[in-house]
Amino acid sequence: MILIEARDTLMDLGLTDSQLDFSSRWLGKQPSYMSCVVARGQEPSAEALLALAGRITREAMQMRRVFRHAEAAALDALSAKVWSELLARYAGQPEAA
Repeated sequence: MILIEARDTLMDLGLTDSQLDFSSRWLGKQPSYMSCVVARGQEPSAEALLALAGRITREAMQMRRVFRHAEAAALDALSAKVWSELLARYAGQPEAA
């Protein structure tokens, strides 16, 4: 699941220290959001994925400003995966009336 990969990558980079922090700071959701999604076997909401993609992109830009290019590259790769997930799930879907 993309959320688990994102959480683990961000933890490896030292950008989050817990699943609760990841849910609230990176997904813009309640601290228990990820635990509930995983426990119920649900897909993350488009809103959560969009919030994640935006925050990852902003953090990658910040990393480049301070010459942390390897970390920025890791975040770029993660962002691409999040966007791929979004596009796979929602591209070509009919618009709601």
